[in-house]
Amino acid sequence: MQPLDTGLNVAIMHIATKLFPTGFDVSPNAPNTFEELKAHLDTGKRMVVFSGGSDASIYADPEVNWCFRAWHDWCHWRGNHPLSLAGECATCAMQAQHLLTLYGNGPSVRRWIAILHAEIIGQADFYRDHGHFPDNQYEFVTRYLSVQSRRVQTHLYL
Repeated sequence: MQPLDTGLNVAIMHIATKLFPTGFDVSPNAPNTFEELKAHLDTGKRMVVFSGGSDASIYADPEVNWCFRAWHDWCHWRGNHPLSLAGECATCAMQAQHLLTLYGNGPSVRRWIAILHAEIIGQADFYRDHGHFPDNQYEFVTRYLSVQSRRVQTHLYL
């Protein structure tokens, strides 16, 4: 499987390296609530992200998926954004701002932001509606982007 967007993969790895110059840990026992994440990081412990569910990601590489999770969780923690739909929206906005600051407001970055929106907010909506996350993240995100693109095009012509 190929990554959905190789440039986004590179950006994620770059940002994770900036945020975690000495790395982070990957484990099946990572914090799974905002309170656990906050308590873990507030005491100065090393970031640890969940190791599972990385086989069918849009990144086509578990390591990139883990880097995304570390960046995403850091944004939750740093922004004090809980693991709620509002918190996911705020975290997504923070990540979008990081991309804009580092890479500018060009077509590639706008696409990356749309992909993050699909992954973060789209999947949060799916979870709210179905009680679980999509089984195949890659398929979910590509369909979500396709539907969103049609909605934007329809809106522009009405």
